Amino acid sequence: MVIRRDLKPSIIEELRRRNVFRVAIAYLAGAWLLTEVAGTLFPMFGFGDAPARIAVIILAIGFPLFLVFSWVFEFTPEGLKLERDIDRTLPVTRKSGKQLDRIIIVLLALALGYFAVDKFVLEPARDAELVEETAQQARSEALVESYGEKSIAVLPFVNLSAEPEQEYFSDGISEELLNLLARIPELRVISRSSAFSFKGKDIAIPEVARQLNVAHVLEGSVRKAGDRVRITAQLIEARSDTHLWSENFDRTLDDIFAVQEEIAAAIGAALKMEMALDSGDSRQPTASKAVSSAAYDAYLQGRDLIHHRNRDDIEEAIRHLERAVHQDDGFAPAHAQLAISTMLLTSYVSSDRERARRTAIRHLNRAQALEPDLAEAHAGRALLAQYANDPEATIAHARKALAVNPNYIDAMQWLRIGLNRLGRYEEAHAVLEQMLLIDPLSIVARTSLAYWLIERGRFEEAHEIAEQLIAQSPTAGRRMHVRASFFGEGELAQALYWALQSLRDGHSHAWNILALVGEYEEARRIAASRVAHWIDANEGRWEEAVQVSQREVQLSPDSVAMVADAGEIFYYAGRLEQARMMYERALDLAPEGRSFGPYFTMQLAFLRRNAGDEEGAQAAAQLARTEHDARRAAGEVSSYRDMEEAMLAAFDHNPDSAIQALQKAVRHGLRWPMFLDDPGFEHLHEDQRFVALRQEIEDLLSIEHEKILQLICFNNPVPDDWQPMLETCQGVMEQRS
Repeated sequence: MVIRRDLKPSIIEELRRRNVFRVAIAYLAGAWLLTEVAGTLFPMFGFGDAPARIAVIILAIGFPLFLVFSWVFEFTPEGLKLERDIDRTLPVTRKSGKQLDRIIIVLLALALGYFAVDKFVLEPARDAELVEETAQQARSEALVESYGEKSIAVLPFVNLSAEPEQEYFSDGISEELLNLLARIPELRVISRSSAFSFKGKDIAIPEVARQLNVAHVLEGSVRKAGDRVRITAQLIEARSDTHLWSENFDRTLDDIFAVQEEIAAAIGAALKMEMALDSGDSRQPTASKAVSSAAYDAYLQGRDLIHHRNRDDIEEAIRHLERAVHQDDGFAPAHAQLAISTMLLTSYVSSDRERARRTAIRHLNRAQALEPDLAEAHAGRALLAQYANDPEATIAHARKALAVNPNYIDAMQWLRIGLNRLGRYEEAHAVLEQMLLIDPLSIVARTSLAYWLIERGRFEEAHEIAEQLIAQSPTAGRRMHVRASFFGEGELAQALYWALQSLRDGHSHAWNILALVGEYEEARRIAASRVAHWIDANEGRWEEAVQVSQREVQLSPDSVAMVADAGEIFYYAGRLEQARMMYERALDLAPEGRSFGPYFTMQLAFLRRNAGDEEGAQAAAQLARTEHDARRAAGEVSSYRDMEEAMLAAFDHNPDSAIQALQKAVRHGLRWPMFLDDPGFEHLHEDQRFVALRQEIEDLLSIEHEKILQLICFNNPVPDDWQPMLETCQGVMEQRS
């Protein structure tokens, strides 16, 4: 047989010989892996789908180019060579093929590993999140659909009075009408803050209705002159922009409540004809006692200011409401709102909280003696119970307020807080969904939603809500930015940027951030007296910290938060027996069967163990574990939950799990080095992983400190309100010059 050695190989053999098939397989495996990783990572950084699509297009274009390249060229130990210049009889060509085989194996292994992680780890998490979002949307849609066309928004009535400052009066009329309509059980009424967000804006009625998802809109005007008032009201079918009913009411201010109810009754009758409402159980109240025009005027001004929820406005509200009850001691709503504002103010200023509580109780008692079923009085009781850490009473009083006024957003908020404190997280979130449904632009509801998102690590969404809030309430919007940046992301400089703009709001964390990076004197310059002890604690001035915290406890001896706060100061100061006594007291003040916070309760567990009470220690740890697990089950992933997890693991003598939880806490924003000094972690101090964690936190704080100095010394966002001391910026300025 004659063998012809001059025959050319087939195209398939030539492709195989030139490693084209190997390159194609390697390219496809690598491209698939890159595409999947890009599809997962790009959305996490806010890039959306566009970059992932571009990557796929580039990889698709590159595929034929790589095949042509592999046909023409080959990598050799001497570098890139044309295929025609390579002697295929040499072993080097076989070596190139083997290297490609190894690359293919590695890429396929990585692709298989990613597929497994995506399938069994990431996909279930995505599915669970999608199911939850779908369920929430379905619940909201079902609730909206259950009302059908029976929905209305009351827009702020236009002030046509000669004095522009009388606008609070027209707003008050609108709000009273809204509250009266909200008592019709079959009618979905959009609450105040959402309806009032359109105030002064030239937006067509159909667009307003679309944004608020309502079928009807009530608008009107108020003209006040002396003790006479003319109110014009118009009921509009929103989609067609058709007037269903309109009327003018000319009255004296002596019977303002009667005219409000007269208007509400007329609107209810018109709605009944249009929507077949059954007004037999409308829960319409009898007319309130007639009050003097001066008292009613002061009351409306005070109530309007309370909605703003900042220190200056609440202080001003109290002055107006005190004038209202002085003008007419028989005006029940003014007494109730004065009680509410008195308690709200204690959140902003350091004061004798016990005296404030007694003042609030006196006014609530007077309000309910005048009107036993007054919604504002029940809401005030709910707020008092919340401050007393009595969630059962908070829930009971809030529900009574909502039975009278179903659209009372503040009462719904206090109900939600009470449910959360009892660990009834699903019910609490359902209340939040209801708040957003009847008041989609509510400052209170969206602030609560932002908190909820931060606790679940959804910081980008929380920042988006904060930006939306700034247009309505700069105080609330800035506060949410601070919360997400400081307590969630650990971005201290960014948090300080927003916190400095909130100095006048009374809830600024600027002092906290400055103390954390070692700027203690700057922190003291802007801190309220009630938090000054934590600046001392950060600086290691424990005697001063103990004295201040004890003084705060004396002001609020029955406040769980204040007692636990003082216990924590003793705890980190190393005065363990005093810390245990304070924590035992806090546990006694907490609701039966509940801890006073898993974090503090774990510290009590360590203290009981240290005192030789192992049974008590285990009981405290179990209490903390139950609440921690419930919060985890509710989806919380914050550094607070990680810190609790670390303490539980340390208590159970599981150092590996404790270290892992601490590492997660740092990733989730933990920037407080004092936490690592917890006596419960004493046995970890020599562990190199623990040492590395401490160094990591110090390095992160050092980086943030530099950013903060650059911010306050060169880019101060509030130069007219606050300036750093010269010595703070001296070194930074010298470096820049």
